[in-house]
Amino acid sequence: MTAYEDNAADGTDSGTSIQISNEFATIRLRKVHTRNGERLEIVAPRRGLRILLDAVELESLTWQTPETFSGFLRASIGRDRGEDESRMP
Repeated sequence: MTAYEDNAADGTDSGTSIQISNEFATIRLRKVHTRNGERLEIVAPRRGLRILLDAVELESLTWQTPETFSGFLRASIGRDRGEDESRMP
């Protein structure tokens, strides 16, 4: 992930973006065209982060279990009190 910049420095903007929000996060999605093909740009404006994912990287998300995503969240916001640290990656 890289720091967010408000332009498509790595590609050409296809125009339309979608924003998805809840009480915990806001993200913006848009398709961009790069030298290496189409990518989905995901921006987290509150955190100032951005990532570009290709079709294979996006498809790989469908291979994951809910526990995988719980692990991502646990790593980003910290462990619960009393959680066994020996079980953490």
